[in-house]
Formats: sequence, C-alpha cells, structure tokens
Amino acid sequence: MFAYVCAWLFVFAVPWEDVIVLPGLGTLSKLLGIAAFGVTALRVLLTAKVRRPVSFHWVAFAYLCWVLLSASWAVNTYCSPVFGCSVRNAIDSYLRLFVMVWVLWEATPTRSRLMGLLQAYVLGAYVAAAGTIYNFASGAAVRRTLDRFAANGFDPNDLGMLLALAMPIAWYIGSSSSSTILRWVNRGYFLLGSVAILLTGSRGGLLAMLVALSVIPWTMTQVRRSMRIAAVAVMFVAGIAAALYVPARSFERLASTESEISQGDMTGRWEIWKAGIAAVPARPLQGYGPAGWEMELSHRLGIKGPHNTYLAILVDEGLIGLVLFLLLLLIVLKRLLPLPVFERRVTLALLATLATAIMPLAWDTKKALWLILGMLLSCSAVMAPTRRTLPSDAVAKDPAYSPVVQRSRRGVPRTAPR
Repeated sequence: MFAYVCAWLFVFAVPWEDVIVLPGLGTLSKLLGIAAFGVTALRVLLTAKVRRPVSFHWVAFAYLCWVLLSASWAVNTYCSPVFGCSVRNAIDSYLRLFVMVWVLWEATPTRSRLMGLLQAYVLGAYVAAAGTIYNFASGAAVRRTLDRFAANGFDPNDLGMLLALAMPIAWYIGSSSSSTILRWVNRGYFLLGSVAILLTGSRGGLLAMLVALSVIPWTMTQVRRSMRIAAVAVMFVAGIAAALYVPARSFERLASTESEISQGDMTGRWEIWKAGIAAVPARPLQGYGPAGWEMELSHRLGIKGPHNTYLAILVDEGLIGLVLFLLLLLIVLKRLLPLPVFERRVTLALLATLATAIMPLAWDTKKALWLILGMLLSCSAVMAPTRRTLPSDAVAKDPAYSPVVQRSRRGVPRTAPR
C-alpha cells in the first residue's frame, strides 16, 4: 500500500512539478519518483511477485537500449561543472522514465488503483491551473507584452498541454465515479482548466484543448443525462469566465492560430523543422545520439530546440529510434481498441490529445509523455473485458502478480465440465 501511496503522490506532482524546485535536488516530482521506485522495488524483492510485462514494455526496453547504444556515437561532448554532461543527463532521464513506466504498471493491477492515479493527475492539474489564475490575478505575467500567464516555473506552452491532458481524464471520472463529490470535482476542472489554458496564450495548448474536449460530444450518448446537463452548464460558465477575465491580447493571439498554421511560420517553427529535417540525411539511421540536436543545431547553427517530439527523436536517435517510439504508440492504440465503447473513446481521445501535444513541443524526455502512455497502458489492461474462467481464490486476488497462477490458468478450461 505504501508503494501505491508513493506512486499516487508522484503522479499528483507531475502536472505542477516546476512550481517547486529544490536546489541541488531537482523537482519535487523527481524526488517522489525516486521514492516510489525504491518502495516498489523493495516490495517486489520482499514478496517475490512482479506483474508480467507486455509487449509495450519490451519495445520500451529496446528503445532504451538503443538510446544507450547511441551514446557511443553521440556528437554532443559538452559538459558543464554546474549542469553536468548533456549526454549523461539525457541517458539519466531515459532511465528514470523507463523505471517510471514500470512503477506505474506495478501500481495499477486493479481498476480502483488506476482510477486513483488518474484522479491524482487531475488534482495535480488543479494545482497548476490555480497557480496560473493566481499569477493572473497578481499581474505576474510571463511575457507582459503578450499578457501570457503560467504557474511559477512553467513555460506557458508546456503548461497548456499538461492542463489539456487532464480533460479527458476528468470527463471519465466525472461520468463514471460513484462518489458525488468526485463527480463534481472533476466536472469543475473544465471550468478552471479551460480558463487557465486560455490565460497561457498557448496556441498549441488551445488545439490540444479542442482535441481533448472532443471527448464530450463523442461520448455524450454513453453518459447519464445529469452528466450531459452538468457538462453544458460548466462549459457555459467557463465561457462566461473566459470572456470576463482572459485578457484581450490572449484572445488575439489565440485567434491567430488558424492563420499561423495555414499562412504563417508557427512562430518560427517551420524554419526550425526544416533545419532539423535537413540534418537527418547525414545520419539517417543512427542519428546524432542523445542531446544531438543541442550540439548539431543549437550550438553550431544557433537554432532553437526542435519544438517537435517526433523530430527530436529522429535527429537524436535516427530512424531506428523513431520507429521504436512510433511502435510504442501503435501498441497502445491497438490495446485500447478492444475496450468497451465508453472507455475506448475516452482513452483514444486522451491518446489523440497527447499526440497533438507533442507536435509543437519536444517532450521526448518529459515525464508527462511517458506518464500518460503508462496510464493508457494500464487502462488497456484493467478496463478490458475479462474472459469467463472458473472461479479461483488465487485468480480472484490478482493473477497478474503470480507466474505460478498464470501457468495454472492456462490449464483451466474456459467453461466448467458438466
């Protein structure tokens, strides 16, 4: 149970991790993640039980091995006495992310535990959204010329994506929870989260929010009537609040989203992406190694970060790395398709929101990307329809944890003999 509590606190801290940074130690979520791993590893050692990995974990392990191998030909040799070596930092990030996915898998063997972690993310997003609104009320703009606001320590674009990812989760819990309090807590997030995203002035965040909100009309026939009425009421209030409080300059920036995509350069992103693609032919398969973009394009050519997760992986890890990453997304997608209608549509909306969020941002080493993938993987495992089997006390407890029980299940017929 203590391992699950540590995992819950870690998930809760991810949406607002940049608010608290401890000198010399890093973000609060980093420390909670280390604690969650330590306690989970200790539980596995003491009980000698571990959940059986699925194809996603093996492909993720292959991707990690490829990243480690690519360090042998990495072009980035920069080391700082303060921040350390870029390649080593990138490898450390991937190792922690892989461990994080495993910890999430171990923490969610049942539906109730998964729902707890999903709720933790929404509550964490509440903290980030409240911090954004507080800074707006205090006049602490990130960029005063554009009236863009964000919680302390956050880039407005990153924050907008993090808040948008919580919306399909909030919709699911608000529609399916048996607790009246939890239902209204999650419904209320649409009010706070929508206003906070608009306050960031992030055009990418706006697109991600629209994709996230598509879950409402897509699943409207699967929810009870009270939820439909509540959704309309909350969105109506959110619209009024946005019209009253969101600065006009933020609306002007958000209104230019369509023209920036069709006619503009996405605030210079088109040129950045062209430069990144132009660097690929020199090392198409193996890439430039971890933190390769930072050396090859940022330091040498003065080009900013990739602003695209897929391109960042392509440049750093080459086509092989990109194929492995896309395979991870496809595995999650395939595992979500057999879910019941409501769960399938909600999780697909969440996956689509994530795919949209990583388009204008380089999240290849960010916790949020792998956290959402890990929770979607858990959704595919615990929300899937169960096959009919003979009753068994051992199986009823949790068959996923015991290899012995797994072997015995294969010998059990699907139906009891007459």
